[in-house]
Formats: sequence, structure tokens, C-alpha cells
Amino acid sequence: MKKSDIVSVKFKFESFLLPSIMVLLSVCSWGCTPEMVETEDALEQRLDTILGSMSMQEKIEQLYYKTDGNERLGIPQFTGSDGPHGIGNGAKGFSSFPVTIGMAATWDPALITRVGRAIALEQAARGRDRIAGPTLDLLIDPRIGRAPETIGEDPFLGGRISEAFVKGQNTTSVFGTIKHYNLNTYETNRRTNNYLSDQRSLVEFWGYHWKRTIQAGGALSVMCAYNWVNGDKCAENKFLIKDVLRDHWGFDYYTMCDWGGFSDTQKALNAELDFCEGNDLYIKELPEGVESGRFDSSLVNRASRNVLRTKVVSGMIDGKPITPKRVIDSEEHRELVYESGLKSLVLLKNEENILPFNKNELKSVAVIGPNAGVLPLDGHSSSNVLPSYRIPVEKALKDMLGDERINYSKGCNINSRDENKFDEAIEAAKISEYVVFVAGLDSTLEGEGYFLNKEADEKGGGAITRPDRANGTVVLPDAQIDLIKELAKVNPNIILVVISGGPCSVTPVINDIKGLVYAFYPGQEAGRAIVDVLMGNYNPSGKLPASIPKDDSQIIPISTDFRNMVYKGVGYRWFDSQNIEPEFAFGAGLSYTSFEYSNISLNNADANVGDLVEVTFDLKNTGEIPGEEVAQLYLSTGEISPNIPMPEKQLRNFKKIQLSPGETKSVTFTLTPEDFYVYNQESGAYQVPSGVFFVEVGGASDYLPLKSEFFLKAANDQPDLTVSNIRTMPAYPKEGDEVVFMASLINNGTGATKNGEGHLIRFYVDDKEVARYYSKSISIPVGGMKQACAQGVQGINWKAVNGDSNITARVELVNVDELNISNNSCQGLLKVPDGRVIPSEIAELIK
Repeated sequence: MKKSDIVSVKFKFESFLLPSIMVLLSVCSWGCTPEMVETEDALEQRLDTILGSMSMQEKIEQLYYKTDGNERLGIPQFTGSDGPHGIGNGAKGFSSFPVTIGMAATWDPALITRVGRAIALEQAARGRDRIAGPTLDLLIDPRIGRAPETIGEDPFLGGRISEAFVKGQNTTSVFGTIKHYNLNTYETNRRTNNYLSDQRSLVEFWGYHWKRTIQAGGALSVMCAYNWVNGDKCAENKFLIKDVLRDHWGFDYYTMCDWGGFSDTQKALNAELDFCEGNDLYIKELPEGVESGRFDSSLVNRASRNVLRTKVVSGMIDGKPITPKRVIDSEEHRELVYESGLKSLVLLKNEENILPFNKNELKSVAVIGPNAGVLPLDGHSSSNVLPSYRIPVEKALKDMLGDERINYSKGCNINSRDENKFDEAIEAAKISEYVVFVAGLDSTLEGEGYFLNKEADEKGGGAITRPDRANGTVVLPDAQIDLIKELAKVNPNIILVVISGGPCSVTPVINDIKGLVYAFYPGQEAGRAIVDVLMGNYNPSGKLPASIPKDDSQIIPISTDFRNMVYKGVGYRWFDSQNIEPEFAFGAGLSYTSFEYSNISLNNADANVGDLVEVTFDLKNTGEIPGEEVAQLYLSTGEISPNIPMPEKQLRNFKKIQLSPGETKSVTFTLTPEDFYVYNQESGAYQVPSGVFFVEVGGASDYLPLKSEFFLKAANDQPDLTVSNIRTMPAYPKEGDEVVFMASLINNGTGATKNGEGHLIRFYVDDKEVARYYSKSISIPVGGMKQACAQGVQGINWKAVNGDSNITARVELVNVDELNISNNSCQGLLKVPDGRVIPSEIAELIK
């Protein structure tokens, strides 16, 4: 290859636009308007050129984690690590944030956007490109090994939290690989478990939060799970990857296996698994297999294109700014660890208003329990973070109250019947005014790979007969239960703090304690955050991201049969379907103040399918101190068409609201067509039923004082287009660079857009139109997405200028009606140099 050819393959993509410009000018000379010209995709043209310069061996090397860099063509290699709640894989000195289920406990997407950004910045400061995270696994059973990494039990909550995390990542030069797609649950025999699921459950329940994170969040990479679904490994599963992820949801960046997570190269390629990590099947089998005709070379081209597309759009190929190392474990990030840990804490019991303590009047506190003097940050996991420090509860209390008022005793081990230190703990309780017992789990009880026989796991031969948790039960370990009961005999003023990932039942001691605070591994500042809640320096606002059962009998039976999960469900869906009352319900959480819900109303109680349904109500702080309440909306159905089984209720909106004493705010939740989607297995499409619906609003899934009924009448199907994820090529423009604009075009209406209909996006810089995307050759299914790449107006690309530029993308269907035009635009802020387009609301959040 000549040197001039190498230069053109590298970063100069102006020549890729020349054919488009000539076509545009030629057509316009005939009197046609520019927007009616089919847009040629500059990104795909660029990828054509890169791929055209590569040998088949070089293309194959792009698919293998040890060879995907190409020095000849200036293509960097992916670098990264695990990082769902901080930088993992043995790295030291990085900030350790709350685990994923702890993030869900905040019910605060804006906060988690900042957390996702902070973690990605620390990764960027290492010079890395990617983070394996966030984790989107659902908590089907509190006792699964990777419970700390789950997003909780509900797809709607999980989707909003993971979307927010990815949006935060995408403000940096680091992108996330969302994992583990899909149905990743039990660790026992995780490589060979074959989970059975109907398609409706796969798409509507298990897939809900994946769709949201990919489309609204803008995820650039998906990691497939180890397990099997309906007879195929996830990384070899055509229905999961090609049919749903690619063809329906519109994901066109790269997919990868979990470490060594596939065994059949042909099946993986056909399913559209792009990237091979942890084994060498692609790099060993593809060269000879393609040459001999055993493997179709077009499958390799497609996979390589997806990998290269990600490298271009993420900024890896065109260059990224340097992130200073001072962001690692910075004071700002430590305060964010504290804030996110603080807002994840859930107050579940406060008998006689025992909390908060009065610091000035408090005489003495016995600090007891296996997690009092130490601070676990996670279960055993590849995502373990090793921070430079951690603050246990004992230390935080001593720092606040002084050593003289603290009587500390470990009392017992985390999971041992050894009672040798019981007497010491009982004496501490006797001489103290209050007892703070810090209980829970740690990495010896829950984690990745627990009870995993590697040989059996890889070859089969095992069944799921027990949960992953080491003590085999959802109930707090026996020694802790026994000691709490002994302490209650000598001191009635016990506040229990539970630190864990998977929820623990405390039912055996619920009547022996007056206060209960739940902490889902809240990060390295956890002790400080917990003590601030105990002392009333912060009014707790967390809510449970998962129900806490009374005992093991209330949990869905262990099985590989996950069919009908939409209505049988897990968590609160399961409790509802079985008419079971858990100890603590999903969404529950107390405050030191009180809230009153009233005056519910609907904008239209007799609406058409596809209409926006607005639910308005008043929320008042009826207490004496400021507080935040998470208002929650659940949707239920009466008689609907099609007549299909539905859950008793499902979360469909929430908002965290700050109120001063006596203050009332009017709150409006808007239900869109997407909120009503059911998946029709026969047509392979989302649809919105007609019929009777109910909304219930309140502060927990078992406390919904407001209820209202409405009706959706059958109506003609119509699309509803939104545009999001404005991106540029290059991702980080410099002054004078020609900029190509891109965006995600999403259809969350009731009908598909059709081939032959005009799809138009206009891009503006500071209110001046600079680029357009127009196509009549695409169609977008209901719930689908298309990545759109625009051309400069009159064939001239906008050139980047230093400073801040406001970017707007506005979409419309040409000569076609759609449901809602109020959501047809999005805005972003581009800072040049060293900046990328950041959504305006996030730019305001992080400034």
C-alpha cells in the first residue's frame, strides 16, 4: 500500500463525502429541494474504505481481544477493565462507589449520571477506552451470587438507572459494555444452565431495560451472558442478538462474549457475535475457515464493521483528549461516593422515632456486629474495587462522638456459630444507651463464581439445586440473629444496620429491634454516610430496589424455567401473583418526615391508543423537616384487547421530589405508548392494547393511596419518532475540522414507519441549519431504532470553531402523521477543543 493510501484510510474522511456532494448538487440543479435527496452515509463510506484496505487476516484480527489493534492503519486496540461501581480487576486506589443495586436504591437517575461519568473519567485517566459495565442483570432471587451487581428486581427502574449511568459514561472518552445479555442469574453451573423463556418474556420483561439503555442511553457495546436461552448459548443465540438486539432494537455497534463464553464459531458468527474475548476460537478457526469456504467471508466483514464503527464513533480512531490523572480518587469523587452512598440508604423501621439520635444528648452507643469495624464493598467479584481507604461505621461514629462514648465489640463473625465474643458484646450493650448492630454479608458469602464446579460448569452435568449464597438462605446468618436476640434481652434500643448486596431477611429479629437501616454496599464512604443518617444530618431518601422476603419459602422456586415472567414475574410481581406479603415491599423506604398524596387527576380518561396520558397529583410534606420522597406510579389493566395475561401491576414512572416542611408540589407523570407495550409473539412486534387501565400512585409498591381509571380506545397505528444521542465524526472535533453529525432515530409509537416514507432529521448549530439526514429507503419497527448519519447542507460540512456551540437535532416524517411532535427534538452542547456533544440537560447537571 502506498503512503498516500494509508493517510486516506486513517483520519481524513473528506474524500468519502465527495460522491454525496456531487449527487446533491446535481439533483438540486434540477430544482429539487435538498431534503428530498437520499442521504449517503459518510460513516459507512468511511468504514467501506477502511475495510477495503484490510486483508481478511486483518479483519479477523479486529475480532480478537489480543490482536484488534492495527498499527499499519492507525487503528487502536480496545483497552479496559471491569467497572460497574469503580475500576476493578485488581487496580488499586480508585474510587469505590455503591454497587449497582445500591445505585438503584437511590431512585435518582440524575445522581447516577454523575456517578457513571466519574467512574468513566477515572478509567480515562488511565488511558483506557472501555468499562465492562454497567450490569443490567435482574435480581430473580436475593441469594444469587452476583446480587450486588444486579440492577434490582424491576426492569423499569433498572432501565432508568442503567440509562443514566451510560449517559454519564458517554460524556467522557470511555464507553461502557453493558452486561450480561441476557437472563444472567444463578452462578451455579452458569456456563451450562439452559433457561427456558417464551419470546414475550424475553422481549417485554427481560429485555425492557436493555432496550431503554441501548436506545435512550446510547450504549455502544453489549456483552453476552454465559448461560443458554432456549437451547443456545447467549453468545450464539440468533434470536437474542440478531432478531431482537439488532433487527428490532436497532443496535449496530459491537457485541462480545463474556470471558470465553462461546464454543461454536459458526453459530456465533451467524448470531452476530462480533468480538471474541477470553478464548481464541475466532483467531484460530476463521483464517482457514474463510479461505476454505467453511465460513462466509461476509459474516467476518459484518463483524469487523461493527467493531470499527464503535472505534470511530467512540473517538478511538480520530483521537481523544487526555484526562488528567488528578481525577482519580479526587476529593470531588470522594464527595460523590459519599452522596451516592448517602442517598442509597433505606430506612425501613423507626419505632418510637428512635432515630435520628440527638448528638448532644447521646450518652453512649454500643457498636456491635461483624460489619461494624470493617467495611465490605462488594461480594466476591471481578468488579471488586480496591480504594485507597474505607470508612467503617465504628470509625465514623468515633470521629463524630469521640472514643469515650463508643463501646465497640465485634460480637460474632459474619457466618459462624462461634459464640466466644457474645459475652463481650452483651456487656457493651448493658452499659450503653443504644446499640447499633452492623450486620449483613461480605465476599465470603456472596459473589461471582460461588459454588461453581469449573469442570462441570463447562461440560454440563449439574443442576441448580441450591442458591449461590454460602449459607444457603435469604435470612441473615444464624450467629448474627442469635446475638441480636441476646442483646435485646439487655438493651431494648437496638438499631440494626444491614450491609449487603443481595437483600437479607431480618424477620426473626424484626420485633427485637426499633430501627432498621438497609445499606446495599454503599461505597468507601459508607460509614460516614450511615452515621449521618443515624444522627439526622441527612433525612434518608432511599427506596428498596428489591423486595425483602420473610423467609426462603416466599422466594420464587429455584428453576431454569423462566417462562411467563411477564405476569408471573419476580420480586413484587411474584408476590402479587402468589398473594404473598413480603417483610418489606419493593419501593419501600421511610423518612424522618411524612408525605401526603392527594388530588389525582387525568388529562383524558377516555383516550385513544397512542395518546399521551397525563397523571397529575399533589404531594405534600406534612412533617417538620425537609425531605425527599420518591413518588411512584404503577399501571394495571382491567379488560383489555388482546386478552392476554398481565401482571397485577408494574412500575411505569417515578420521581424523587424535594419538599420543605408544609410545602406542596403538583406532580405530573406522562404515560407514552412505550409504557403500554406488550410483545405479540405471533407478529414479532410491540403493540398497545385497548381497554381498561388503572394507575396507582404512592410511596411504595404496597402503599398506593391514589388510584384512577381510564380507557384506551382502538385507533389507527401511527409512529412516534424521537431523536437522541447526537454524535459527531470526529467524536472530538478540533477547530477547522469538518464535522459529520449523527443521531439515533427511535420509533416508540404504535405503528412502524414504512419504506417509501420520508425520514428527515435537521441538525442545527446555534440555530443555523448545518446538516440533514433524509431517507425513504428505511423502515423502523414499533420500538425500533435507526442510526442516522447526516450530510452537510448544500454538500458543505460545518467546520468546528473553538468555544461552546449549541447543537439541535429535529426529526419529522415527511407527509406522514405521527402521534406526538412535542418530543421531536433534542439539544446538546459541544465544547471545542477536547469536548464531545453532551445532552444539554446533562451538560447543565455536570457543569
